[in-house]
Amino acid sequence: MPRPALLGLDLGTTAVKAGLFEVESGQAVGLAWREYRANSPHPGWAELPAETYWRAAVEAVREAQATAGRPPVLGLGLCSQGQTFLLLDAERRPLRPAVIWLDTRGQKQTERLNELLQGPDGHRRPGGVTLNVVNSAPKLLWLRENEPRVWAATRYVTLLPDYFVLRLTGERRLDVSNAASTGMLDRQNGRWWPEALEAVGTPREWLSDLGRPGDLAGYLQAAPAQELGLPVGLPVALGCNDQLSGAVGVANLQPGIASGTVGTALALIGTVVEPGEAGRLGLLSGPHAVPGLWFLLSYAKTCGIVLTWLRDLSAPGAAYEELLTEAAQVPPGADGLVCLPHFSGTATPAFRAEVRGAFLGLKLSHQRGHLVRAVAEAAGFGACDALELMSRAGTRPRELRMLGGATRSAWWMQLLADMLGLPLRVPACGEAPVLGAALFGGLGAGTFASLQEAAARFYRVQDEYEPCSKETTRYADHYLAYRSVMERLYPGALGSHLSPGGG
Repeated sequence: MPRPALLGLDLGTTAVKAGLFEVESGQAVGLAWREYRANSPHPGWAELPAETYWRAAVEAVREAQATAGRPPVLGLGLCSQGQTFLLLDAERRPLRPAVIWLDTRGQKQTERLNELLQGPDGHRRPGGVTLNVVNSAPKLLWLRENEPRVWAATRYVTLLPDYFVLRLTGERRLDVSNAASTGMLDRQNGRWWPEALEAVGTPREWLSDLGRPGDLAGYLQAAPAQELGLPVGLPVALGCNDQLSGAVGVANLQPGIASGTVGTALALIGTVVEPGEAGRLGLLSGPHAVPGLWFLLSYAKTCGIVLTWLRDLSAPGAAYEELLTEAAQVPPGADGLVCLPHFSGTATPAFRAEVRGAFLGLKLSHQRGHLVRAVAEAAGFGACDALELMSRAGTRPRELRMLGGATRSAWWMQLLADMLGLPLRVPACGEAPVLGAALFGGLGAGTFASLQEAAARFYRVQDEYEPCSKETTRYADHYLAYRSVMERLYPGALGSHLSPGGG
């Protein structure tokens, strides 16, 4: 008979992933996912029906169980994309499709809310944040102003994770990390921010009660249990946003460790005792899943997707390994070629939508390998930006744990280690967010006493890369060239507080 397992559910931007992990060994015994694509009925909009997420979850959970041989499941935990939200009526039914975090329709509302929430000294009061168009708050205000009939029928506002908790258990509970992504959380006391709620026009009773990752949210009810093929009464635990859940999945649970993803986008999370000057520097921050700690998050919208774009343009159908092999033959610096990977604007620290990508310094002698090398190095430049911001906020990580498709290339990982001057580890389980969600499920079910205990049992290193100090010094000049070009073309897009050399 299969051994007892924990179930993690990752409600991602492009897919729902379900993972089953043996409680004793931490081994992944069943992984499945279902993909979907956002609808864009108007420029800048991104929406998806709630039922699309739910059906994808049902199918993924059932397939993961079948793959694992239907083990006894002891607990279910969640992680989710942030910001994405739903409006529900009095019967708790969705009134319209979910508004996805990628949606940018609320730019004007963002500016107005920031003016409304500005204190007399020109800054937010302690605990408040400066909103950006990704936050839920400005898009809620847009709906209030542009879809009055829907707004009049609204009685509940949920993000994806508390919508799932509601469907699974009948309870309305949300973790503080996802609540923070709305822009309506007082980050000092972990409660809803009354001034922001009033400015948006969202009554407090519309919003779920808050808890911490790993808290027991409720127990699985009969109807969803039958759909999912899970036992009635299964403990369901709160989780957190998917980036932080990935950090938990790679045991990024103490200061000095950072974890990141090199995939479509680039994102790095550092664990710190306190956020320090993170907000002023443009870093995103929030309460960590570990009580008493905080996380710092820096991300770039486009990273690996630039390599996909280049492959599809120059060598449709070619394997990434083939392109990276070509790049490995090119010396560092790509013979003067610099890639600006911001093909969809920048995110942290400045959130500049008008920034565009480029290849600068092209010569007739450059070949495809040079372009690929420039893209790979651009990922390193983005990671250098993130680590520099974290250093300015008061902490520089000593070790980096990486996830994402790029980790399949040993050459690319060694390049990153050399550029950053940090030891780089690749975990055995590449699906760290869904693993982190499963750990929350174990915590909520009482299987673990702490996340540290859970991670110590589940986290394993597959590959290790030590930096070469000579190469680190060599790349410093190339990073300087990248930052200098960015500052000339888009002043302040990488943060006016940073020198062109990142020092």
